Amino acid sequence: MLLEKPYRFLMGVFCLSLLLHCQTILADPSGSAEKTERIIVVLGAEGTSEYGQQFADWSSRWQQLAADKQAAFTLIGDSIDARHSDLELVQHELNQQTDYTATWLILIGHGTFDGKTARFNLRGPDLTADALNQSCHAIQHPLAVINCFSASAPFLEMLSAENRVVITATKTGHEFYFSHFGNFLSAVARDKLTDLDHDGQISLLEAYLAASRQTAEFYLEKGELATEHALLDDNADQQGTRGDQFQGLYQVPGAIRTTAILPDGHRAHQFILFTTKRLKLVSGEQKLLRDELEIKILELKQRKASFINLDEYYKQLEPLMIQLANVYRSSDQKQRKTIYDSQVIPVNAKKTSQ
Repeated sequence: MLLEKPYRFLMGVFCLSLLLHCQTILADPSGSAEKTERIIVVLGAEGTSEYGQQFADWSSRWQQLAADKQAAFTLIGDSIDARHSDLELVQHELNQQTDYTATWLILIGHGTFDGKTARFNLRGPDLTADALNQSCHAIQHPLAVINCFSASAPFLEMLSAENRVVITATKTGHEFYFSHFGNFLSAVARDKLTDLDHDGQISLLEAYLAASRQTAEFYLEKGELATEHALLDDNADQQGTRGDQFQGLYQVPGAIRTTAILPDGHRAHQFILFTTKRLKLVSGEQKLLRDELEIKILELKQRKASFINLDEYYKQLEPLMIQLANVYRSSDQKQRKTIYDSQVIPVNAKKTSQ
């Protein structure tokens, strides 16, 4: 009996590791996936035609990504609506009650910060960090807000919340020069080299790290001091982490002080931008459940040292692992085909097989 529990636990850890690395299932080439996610791209005031062309190029890449992942796509700011300002259109889109499993909001343009209020420059009234946060309250499912504009750092502190990934192109509101981060982020999202863990998928975390590195290299090649340093926050601690504070996909221990249980990066790695292989993510409610279970398991692992009795730790871990395994079992069963063979079994009977 003394050997039974450790043995079961080790087997469970092995199965969990396998599941976390095998987060995809073979796609059905003939099937058409439902649109479970939505991507909203907002083009800000361009200022000059040169910037306008760049912003249009970035948004077209996001539109292609949406098509690749079969996500609903909305573009705001490319045309004029005589009835509503761009600000009203953004707020209306975010306040809609939807059954999507994830929302991506990408803001492309210029930003300003006067020392008190950060703004994303739109045609007409600007979008402030506070106003955007109020609109985001209506979204209950996972949300990624990607701020591809100068002086965007204050948006991170305001938007940081549970179940959100927030990325800003700058680390302070005083980095006010034109930001190139959005260009690199939209470009690396389809590059196979961005897939650091080689799982056939490019996550938002992987794209963020690649874009941060390329942004730094851009200034280095020009022989100039970098005027932008992107931040990522997905643990609701309002601090954010720079790309150079990660080693691989994990934050360097002690890189920043945080009160959150988990360091930044885990939720961002659950947002998938692009698949480099013929694979399809577990979708819909299964994906939401899987992602939440993974976070709970990681949080529990972070608290392991606080347990006086390790049996209590294993007692809490086991049901989470079983639930996670059941998610994949359910997904696998949906892929099975029902075949009938009157020569082998009665005609009224049925057999399930791969």
